[in-house]
Amino acid sequence: MLHVLRHYLPIRKALLIVSDTVLLAVIVAIGMTAHLWRPTQTVLRALAEEGTTLGDAELRCALSAILVALLAQVALYLNELYDFRVTTSRYDRFARFLSAAGLGVALVMLALGASRMWGSGALLEFPGLTLSQVVQSLIAALLIGFVVLFWWRRLFTRLSGHFNLGESVLILGDGDLARTLYSELGRAADAGYRVLGALHSAPGADETSEDLLGGAARFQEARALRPRQSRSSQAAALARASHTEPAMEAARSTDASNSGDQEANTSIPQVMVLPGETLEGVALRLGVDTIVVALGDRRGSMPTTQLLRARLAGIAVEEAESVYERVTGKIAVRAMRPSYLIFNRGFQRHPFQDAAKRFFDVVSALALLLFVWPLMIATAIAVRIDSPGPILFRQERSGRFGKPFVLAKFRSMRADAEKGTGPVWASKDDPRITRVGNFIRKTRLDELPQLFNVLGGSMSMVGPRPERPHFIEQLAAEIPYYHQRHIVKPGVTGWAQISYPYGNTVEDAVQKLQFDLFYIKNHSVPFDLSILVGTIKTVLLRRGT
Repeated sequence: MLHVLRHYLPIRKALLIVSDTVLLAVIVAIGMTAHLWRPTQTVLRALAEEGTTLGDAELRCALSAILVALLAQVALYLNELYDFRVTTSRYDRFARFLSAAGLGVALVMLALGASRMWGSGALLEFPGLTLSQVVQSLIAALLIGFVVLFWWRRLFTRLSGHFNLGESVLILGDGDLARTLYSELGRAADAGYRVLGALHSAPGADETSEDLLGGAARFQEARALRPRQSRSSQAAALARASHTEPAMEAARSTDASNSGDQEANTSIPQVMVLPGETLEGVALRLGVDTIVVALGDRRGSMPTTQLLRARLAGIAVEEAESVYERVTGKIAVRAMRPSYLIFNRGFQRHPFQDAAKRFFDVVSALALLLFVWPLMIATAIAVRIDSPGPILFRQERSGRFGKPFVLAKFRSMRADAEKGTGPVWASKDDPRITRVGNFIRKTRLDELPQLFNVLGGSMSMVGPRPERPHFIEQLAAEIPYYHQRHIVKPGVTGWAQISYPYGNTVEDAVQKLQFDLFYIKNHSVPFDLSILVGTIKTVLLRRGT
């Protein structure tokens, strides 16, 4: 998997994004440079009036075509056409492509109009064409491009399966972490991992006196001589050995909203071990690419010699926590060891990094206020008319290092929402929410006054959700590492807010904490920017958090 903007990007998804970019750019470039292949006298006169040569015109058209392709891909992203879990249905994919085509054309037309209005036509410049010709040619090229991408998506799925782009994984261990990882890998269709099964413990003796280099050399030679199994033959062999195919299919069909306890109860198919076979022997027989160590108690049970011999022979050996983090974008809190926090990369603090984040917060908050102030005025009027009480809702929350601050939001509940009950979590379809409040919560308009908290320095644009001290004490008593989320400022939006649906239980808090810790470990300004883009998608798709 690739590491891009602090995201782990599966190879399969990266290849799809790159191929889509190339196809769209080529199709748009062909459509927008066709008039230059055999230019008429009208085109030549237009180029002469602009002072542009034929070669320069072709280059500018090609560069503009790439920008058009990138804008069109924003529409694909917003319609979740790069999420393999969402677009498994052919009919759903067709509907999403129709929506993406309409949105893509609209985005390109808006960009074209803005570039002409603001005098920056060089960004979308097609020399030799009038404005009406540019509009007609762009719409035609984009529609053709989206049709081609729709059929390319089906071909890409077949090719990726034929060329076996994934990694074959053997899990060592059968505890809660191993079962949770197995469940997550079964869901992550785009991650490129194929779990062949699991071993309770390493088979064979762990002879520390064995010649590691000699054993690794013999193993690597045997591995090179053995032809790599295709996906179909490998699956068939595994099914015969351990009867795991039905279990694997069941894991893949598990709904993503299952709780961590349900994941932990998932049974992992066990790999059959032949008499006298060692760990590396099993790996060789099954064609394993990666051994994932998910042993619950490693003291005295870690097969160091066998893992080292497999590693020296070219098989990757990884900790379950690292693989889980890459695949899910969160950190497994309940199974995490303190050493993972101490020795793992990430969780780094640097004055320059803090200064860069503060600069990003101020600039983005001011820019957003510049665009949304009319919406804020309209929201304030709607709140005042809808129900009696103040327009703004102010409440004490915990900030960085647990320091309290007063958070401001547009009021979305009745003014006496907690009278007689005290602090309670909001729930889905909460009767205390007003009519206007229901709308502004779903559209995130109620969060806009927090921009002033950002400018004041008590909050960041991106970070963990700010919680009330009353709930923090309750959650910290039940959830390990909960206070670690307070080593950064809370945010208006965050990785957890866009990655996990709304929830009001302890298990929901665990899931969100796992996303928060992933953000804290990997946070950077580019990561913050990607989360803001993801927040826009979340708002447009009307997903409440």
